[in-house]
Amino acid sequence: MADLQITNAQHKLLSKLYYDDPLGFIEDVIVYEEKPDENGESKLIHVGSQQREVLKAVAKSGRDIMPVSVKSGHGTGKTCVASWISLWYLFTRRNSKCMIVAPTEKQAKNGLWQELKFWIDNSPFLSSFFVFGSELINVRDFSGEGTQAGWQIELRTAPCQENVAGMHGKGGTLIIIDEASGITDEGIWAALDGATTDKNSILLMIGNPTKLYGRFYDSHNSMASKYRRITLSCEAKDYRGNRKLIRQWLETHGRTSDFYRVRVLGEIPKSESDSLISIDELTSCYTRTENRGLYYPIISIDPSDDGGDCTDIVAGVGYCVKYWHTIQGKTDGIKNVAQVLKAARYLRANAREFGFPDHLPIDVIIDVTGVGTSTRDLLRLQERRENIRVIENKSSWVGDEACEKMKDLLWYTMKSILAELSIPYCIESEDYSNELTKKEFYNVLEEQICSRKYTQPNGKIVIETKQQLKSRGMKSPDKGDALSLYCYQLQKYKPKVCYGSITSGARIRLSGNQYGVV
Repeated sequence: MADLQITNAQHKLLSKLYYDDPLGFIEDVIVYEEKPDENGESKLIHVGSQQREVLKAVAKSGRDIMPVSVKSGHGTGKTCVASWISLWYLFTRRNSKCMIVAPTEKQAKNGLWQELKFWIDNSPFLSSFFVFGSELINVRDFSGEGTQAGWQIELRTAPCQENVAGMHGKGGTLIIIDEASGITDEGIWAALDGATTDKNSILLMIGNPTKLYGRFYDSHNSMASKYRRITLSCEAKDYRGNRKLIRQWLETHGRTSDFYRVRVLGEIPKSESDSLISIDELTSCYTRTENRGLYYPIISIDPSDDGGDCTDIVAGVGYCVKYWHTIQGKTDGIKNVAQVLKAARYLRANAREFGFPDHLPIDVIIDVTGVGTSTRDLLRLQERRENIRVIENKSSWVGDEACEKMKDLLWYTMKSILAELSIPYCIESEDYSNELTKKEFYNVLEEQICSRKYTQPNGKIVIETKQQLKSRGMKSPDKGDALSLYCYQLQKYKPKVCYGSITSGARIRLSGNQYGVV
């Protein structure tokens, strides 16, 4: 089929006709004819029902600038529909710009960029309208000579903020984030947000939901109300991929496996393959019936040394977390002590309800690195008056057969304690300083705890350092560190060895002179 040259007048008419109709543009303008089947018959381009959902969402976003986030399984046509949207947007908005962003150059050039080339080469209209290049797709001048300045699709990678900054088109800006799970740097997202604040601008994120953190994850969780969200599944009735392979994956991995969830259903995994604690292990604490087998009151505090981090204070009785407070940014010993004493008085005032004798001292375990030393010293001045017992946790532990360092032991202990711990979900309270009253708190808790990865280089557990976390766009796991301290102190009161059977309700000796109820 010969290329069809579009005149300036024809383009004005067509761009107006398809301005809000990407589906019509695909069916009428791209006009791709598929290869003949075994009967020698060929069909015009097929747009699946799931792809139509994406097109409708993007068309709406063209009017109200609400971004679109699409999580998808494997082979659902997500790359195809993203390329169609790019071509529709650039064609119907004169002097507009489209930016294709991917985490790496290889992903950028082997994915969506090649898909764009396919559709341009196979459309008699688009092959004469666009000029394809290695990193730019320009619009050909209507005179037939040269290209239109500033009217183009650009290919960019996102290793740093500078690579994606300064993207604005006079006629509008479309930004498509391909493999969006791979971009977790908030600085990069801030630059992308700034590029799509103008009228006629659209932001589309698309990819497999492989991570439990980052903006793509948040767009389907804590920030869900700010996005049009779509999920593309390989189980859709009109899925045109390899159904035999999908059945094989089902038999091999099972429908509830993370592999099947991500690759087939387009759903967020329960945990990352190399994360220490899964999302299920943590969220099961939200609905667990309180276990009052251990009734000793504990408060943990992990003071912040960095202005970008937070200080978290966890207070509870045995396996039941009752109070959680976060101090934003760098703080000092005086502020920390004030909040610890507030938590202690809260436990003491509710001792009867929480099920512990109010004469018992409250353990306060504290990480003494950095500013923790001043907090420890000031707390010790309050020990007798407030009936608290200050316990310092030092990082000088040399390790054992299971864990390399103290931080590894703390998180490894937390993982085991979570099987019995209760963290009530969104409690009703007039004390809004208690984080357990806020829904958004749990999203942050899940992100910090379930995204921390680990390795076993010599057979011992070694979790990521804070520096490694921050290098991949994560924040300091302050909430996880504070909860791990709480769990570490709690495990000291668990029964060490029990011989024979123990009747339910019996009092048993724990570590030291403490007792618990079975």
